[in-house]
Amino acid sequence: MNRREALDILSILPLDQVEEMSCGIRYAGFGKRVDLCAIVNAKNGACSEDCAFCAQSGNAGDPMMELDQLIEKHRSNSDAGVHRFSTVTSGRGLSGKEFQRICDAASMGSGYCPLCASLGILGFKELRELCAAGVSRYHHNLETSSDFFPSICTTHSWDQRVMTVRRAKLAGMSVCSGGIIGLGESDQDRVDLAYSLKELEVDSIPLNFYVPVQGAKIKEHNLSTEKLLRIIAMFRMVNQSAELRICAGRDRLGETEEKIFSFGVTGIMTGTLLTTGGSQFEDDLDLIQQAGFTA
Repeated sequence: MNRREALDILSILPLDQVEEMSCGIRYAGFGKRVDLCAIVNAKNGACSEDCAFCAQSGNAGDPMMELDQLIEKHRSNSDAGVHRFSTVTSGRGLSGKEFQRICDAASMGSGYCPLCASLGILGFKELRELCAAGVSRYHHNLETSSDFFPSICTTHSWDQRVMTVRRAKLAGMSVCSGGIIGLGESDQDRVDLAYSLKELEVDSIPLNFYVPVQGAKIKEHNLSTEKLLRIIAMFRMVNQSAELRICAGRDRLGETEEKIFSFGVTGIMTGTLLTTGGSQFEDDLDLIQQAGFTA
């Protein structure tokens, strides 16, 4: 598929044809299984960055979670049936004693579900340490296209995000990297992001549908449910071997939410999110079953 064809998926091709194509790719690569991941907001607020879609730079922040709390969150989610669990922290990049606490928690959770981490921009040395401690996947979104990125953040660059993704792969971890839809970007920006992720050969692509929060600079950009389904399908068809998961903003699809799976989604985030409302694990299991898929 070339970029022109990817753009056609977003606007021209009949929706039933788009669904048939993306569903076929999904079944061929992933069958009917849906992956469930969850996160813990281990350090909130007090962020030095100026990302316009986020409000974590606008509050004083909370103390970093204690070691026993991190381990308990990992254990309880694993026992509940979550397939992957991620520790997330605010800020440009975690360091010092706080970083070591994440490593210690990872090393003590070897018997639980696979562990991911989202700790910002890190160097190769730190990423190697995470991998050695037991973190199997690093999460670091590109957020949007390289052209549109300066419109949403000025305190660090899109290239720095790309470098972090490359370092994580070199450090021995798989990579989860995606972006946010509905920041005011164009269809071309969406296609460019999809192809950037393809070129980086990321293992998992999380898509978030933008939900404005108090303090964020970007206001709501309404996208129809049809448009959201087309965007999902385009990412699926461009990145045929990568997991494709929906995180924040699933409720924007309303009664068509269960259609995400036939349009190519292979995973969802369940439970509490970072700064927006999440979902209940049991409700998500029901959603998957009603759509004819399995967790």
